[in-house]
Formats: sequence, C-alpha cells, structure tokens
Amino acid sequence: HYYITNNLRMRLLILLALVVAIGDGYMLYLDAKAEECFYEELKPNQKAGLSFEVAEGGFLDVDVTLTDPSGSVLYAANQETEGRFRFSASIGGNYVFCFSNAMSTVTPKVLKFKMIVVQPREADSADMTDEDKKIKGMIGDLRNQLREVKEEQDYMEIRDNAHGEINRNTNRRVVIWACFEFSLLLCMTIGQIYYIKRFFEVRRVI
Repeated sequence: HYYITNNLRMRLLILLALVVAIGDGYMLYLDAKAEECFYEELKPNQKAGLSFEVAEGGFLDVDVTLTDPSGSVLYAANQETEGRFRFSASIGGNYVFCFSNAMSTVTPKVLKFKMIVVQPREADSADMTDEDKKIKGMIGDLRNQLREVKEEQDYMEIRDNAHGEINRNTNRRVVIWACFEFSLLLCMTIGQIYYIKRFFEVRRVI
C-alpha cells in the first residue's frame, strides 16, 4: 500500500510538472514614434527571460530596454528584429521592459513578445520522506529542463518567422525591381527602334 501511494504521488507530481505554465506570448501593435512599457514583479534571485520578434512593419526593427527596480539598465537593443535575454533578479520589485518605435516617423510595427518567469521551488513539507524529497527534486529538475527546451523552441520559431519575413520582403523587392528593369528596357528598345526607323526613313520632297 505504501508503494502504491508513493507511485501515485510520483505520477501526479510528474503530470503537474508537464502541464505547468511556462510563459505567455503577446502581440503588440506599436504605432510610429510610440513606446509601450510592461511590468513584471520578481522576487530576489528569481530567474526570468524576455524574447521578442517584430512581425510586421518597415524594416522590422524596434528598440528594447529592460530596467530593474533601481533604474539600472539590464538589457538594451537598438533597431533589432528579434532577440532574447535571460537574467536573475538581483533585487525584488517591478522590472520594466519597454518597446520603442521612436525611430519610425510613419510606419507602425507589430511584434510578438514573451516574458518567461521561473517560479521558485516550493519548500519541502515536514511530513515528506527522504524519498519524496528526492522525487520532488528530480521533478523540479525535469520541469526546468522542459522549460529550457520550450524556451529554445519558441526562440527558434521567432528566429524562423523573422528571417522568413525578411526573405519574403527581399523576394518581393527583387520581383518589383525586375519588373521595373523589364519595363525600362522595353521602353528603351521601342524608343531605339522608333529612332532608327525615323533616322533611315526616306523622305520624298514634293
């Protein structure tokens, strides 16, 4: 009976580790010359991470800053298409991350960002055995590894979307430029044929 109870408890803990929420993604519409800031309250030594990607608008670039409660800048990026930053909170309080489109005069931007916060491990209860503590520690390690794998997958997806959008914009511009060159060459050819025809034309004098 004791083995069945421990086995059931271990399965429940593993299931809890697998379904734990790791982070939420958000879409943000950033108008020209606008700046939007968000706040995340963290405890001392709590780990967190920020990832972002510009999906639409102009050259697909924004300015990003991350500051701690004392006002110190932990991360700053200018005119970046995508990025990722991990940190450990040195002090408790509200951490502010801002996205700025100040460099753009007319073009709004659409970006996706995700703030990942690692929840601290719960303290062991007094009635837990050494085996339970060991299993809980293993599950905590498993949860952290799953979080890192998911975070890496999300970041690779962001990079793939960003580079795919750049490739699509490049191909579109190449097609437009090729059509412009073709039209220009066609006009020049017609003009040259008309000019040569007029040059060699025999005029009759009446």
